Amino acid sequence: MKEQKIIRILTYFYLIPFALMVVFNIFNSLLRTTYFDLYQVMETARYKWDNPFIVLAASVGIIVCFYFLMRTKWVKKIRIERLALIYSAVVCLLIVLLFRSVVTCDSGLISDIAIEFMQKNYRAFEQGEYLYRYSFQIGFAALLELIYYIFGVENFIVFHLVNIVCIVIILKMVGKITKELFDEERVGRIEAVLSMGMLPLFLFSTFVYGDIIGWSFGACSIYFLIRYLKTDRWQNILKAAVLLSAGIIVKSNINILLVAAVAAIILHSIQKKRYKMLIWVIGLVLISQVGVWIVNAVYVARAGLSEFPKGIPKIAWIAMSMQEADEGGYACGWYNGYNWTVYGDNDYNRELTTQACMENLKESMNRFIHEQRYALDFFYKKFTSQWNAPTFQAMITNEWNSRHVDNLSSLAQFFIYGTGRDVLYEIMNIYHFFMFLCTGVYCFFMRRDWSLERAYFVLNIFGGFLFHMIWEAQSRYILGYFVLMLPLAAFGLNKILKKIDKREKGGII
Repeated sequence: MKEQKIIRILTYFYLIPFALMVVFNIFNSLLRTTYFDLYQVMETARYKWDNPFIVLAASVGIIVCFYFLMRTKWVKKIRIERLALIYSAVVCLLIVLLFRSVVTCDSGLISDIAIEFMQKNYRAFEQGEYLYRYSFQIGFAALLELIYYIFGVENFIVFHLVNIVCIVIILKMVGKITKELFDEERVGRIEAVLSMGMLPLFLFSTFVYGDIIGWSFGACSIYFLIRYLKTDRWQNILKAAVLLSAGIIVKSNINILLVAAVAAIILHSIQKKRYKMLIWVIGLVLISQVGVWIVNAVYVARAGLSEFPKGIPKIAWIAMSMQEADEGGYACGWYNGYNWTVYGDNDYNRELTTQACMENLKESMNRFIHEQRYALDFFYKKFTSQWNAPTFQAMITNEWNSRHVDNLSSLAQFFIYGTGRDVLYEIMNIYHFFMFLCTGVYCFFMRRDWSLERAYFVLNIFGGFLFHMIWEAQSRYILGYFVLMLPLAAFGLNKILKKIDKREKGGII
């Protein structure tokens, strides 16, 4: 079929770069790792050499454990998927009760703003204030205000419990996605067991921010888009659009998933020659933004504003992403305060700010062009600081929050500052490599087992890679895409186990 072949070729334009990215990070993760020192004031990524023999030996051990585990009868009898979700919820709850985290940095500022909103104080919208600059944070502020109104001011434990529910939802939906993409029961069981090692995700249950909540809606939207691609039922597009709208309210970066969804619907319409369904592209885009429009309108009315602040131009984040965030050149593309400063320096004029950002961006591009070695080092560090950071900032985030907790228990101190921190780090480091290794195996079979549903699913991850190479860098931003790798890694691990089965039956082992 001509259309099928065209669509398949088009998807290779990102599937091949995705495979190259994964393969590169297999070796990168094996040899080096990104970490964050204790007691930092700003996140500054550091890099050190790994011990590849330990990482490889541990990975072989994990494969052996999976091999024997998947052969046991009780794994086939029990509901391993349900057990994995219960386990994840319990671990998250233990982390929340142990660390008793509060809010700091942006979370603390937005928490204060939510309290001011409850007091009918809307100075955060005034020129130069936080929401005047970062207007996209209004959704998270609104969510905090709602929680404070119902459960009491600064009742962070409620937010933590919401995070736990959302983590369970994320893992449940990723499990359902696995079954939709790979119609093999053992792949689903492997994915469930793999998900039990997602420590960075569990550690973020203490994080009072929109990341986890936004991704819970995002994971649900991906599932329904896959269902649409398999069934052609337009109702699934509607469900995905509503879920994206809710996710974008609390985490604007979820818009990346919207781009992937739009691309998938267009490709599917061409593949099926059902061009009337392209109208749903418009519907998807409009519905996905309705939530933000409603929240903005509510606060415009409440604060008596003539219009909602447009905030700092987005080009400021791109300009900042091409700069170094520290004098040592370690944190390439990370936050350095540029976007905040450039807006104030240009008297909060968006046009002048855009011009200034364009000039700064040209300076960065010129340096990259004329100093190729510097450019290579810059983008290597930018990539590595995000995709080769096994903790995804989970440890440093909990450490920051712990600085403001009174009477932190000795056990909590052990895991945040002591030997327990090193143990958690090594576990996450090995898990990180193993996930990329198994995903690399999937990439090897990707061409042979191609389908638009799988290609769309990968596009979500590749979109995150591409976006954060031209946007502000944070390894925390990558965690959601790392979680999405679970189905791919499960497929890859299943292929490895099948290879072992064949060798054993052939008498080789």
